[in-house]
Amino acid sequence: MYAVVKTGGKQYRVQKDDVVLVEKLTANNGDQLVLSDVLMLGDGKKVTLGTPLVNDAAVMAQVIRQTRGPKITMIYKRRRKNSRRKQGHKQDLTLLKVIDIAETGGSKLSPKKATAKKTEQKTKVETKPKPESQSKVVKEKVKKAVKASSTANKTAETKTKSASTKPETKAKTKTTNKTKK
Repeated sequence: MYAVVKTGGKQYRVQKDDVVLVEKLTANNGDQLVLSDVLMLGDGKKVTLGTPLVNDAAVMAQVIRQTRGPKITMIYKRRRKNSRRKQGHKQDLTLLKVIDIAETGGSKLSPKKATAKKTEQKTKVETKPKPESQSKVVKEKVKKAVKASSTANKTAETKTKSASTKPETKAKTKTTNKTKK
């Protein structure tokens, strides 16, 4: 027996125990879903078509995992404009395994939720706050270090200025000597 199911704007032909990649569905791994949009049922030569859906038919499926499709790159180029743009995209998908196909009684099917895994809770370790006197001492040391470095920079700048002016005067005197000869 097979069924044609509509989900995520697409149609899929499924049988029992088939594994199908569909557009992302909001469910956790291991959850069961009921796909009620059945367009067609087939069993050998017996075929049932829906107008547009088959009444009271459904497909039970289990979520194996949430995954993503292959990367698709799009390149936009405008000729003679020196304009290019590259963009990538990965589609979110859900991997489903078909458990059962119900011709009738689909509205009575109830999906089962997956059992939640137990997670260990971490306990917070409280740290003791530093005394205010220590933080004040640290702040004062930082201020002194900043002042010392700024005064050292100023003295270094004045030394470089005085050193740069002396060679210029020597260079001028040499050129004047050459022009006199």
